[in-house]
Amino acid sequence: MKKIVLAIATAASLFAANAFAQQAYVGGAIGQGHINFDCSGIPSCSNSNTGFKLYGGYNFTPAIAGEVVYFDFGKSHASDNLGSELNLKASAVGLGVAFGGKFTPQWSGVARLGVADVRMKADATVGVLTGSRSESSTQAYAGVGVAYEVSKGLSITADIDVSRGKIASESGDLRLISVGLNKSF
Repeated sequence: MKKIVLAIATAASLFAANAFAQQAYVGGAIGQGHINFDCSGIPSCSNSNTGFKLYGGYNFTPAIAGEVVYFDFGKSHASDNLGSELNLKASAVGLGVAFGGKFTPQWSGVARLGVADVRMKADATVGVLTGSRSESSTQAYAGVGVAYEVSKGLSITADIDVSRGKIASESGDLRLISVGLNKSF
């Protein structure tokens, strides 16, 4: 009798592990990050740069998943003709919910909502003086995306993710437009 119970418990745990594995996923994407800040009157200003995101999630239902995500929104650079420079970087770690669904057997869509710890870092140079400042704030983030499944469990993704960042009592919008890969297990 003990052997039968042990065999059933072993089979149940293997089934549960397999069910968990098929519902978990990881992904990564790279694209154009944008940090929106006012550049009016600055001779040289670039608000866009390469950004990326890494994420992992678990599907609780076919349409709802929980996710953990890391965003790098890239950096911005501004300088004037007198040698003054400002470099601004933005990154975030978030926890959220993804709502997804299939359009066709290969095409699917997703909408994401969550809360992130957004970190803004500024490095400034004015003549021979340099300074640095970093601030974190809790912000909402949102995103939408589409995916095309190229093989079972592997999809190519295209996403837009947005949030806000704050530093030195100023705030601005953050955006990442990216393409990447998503692997379901």
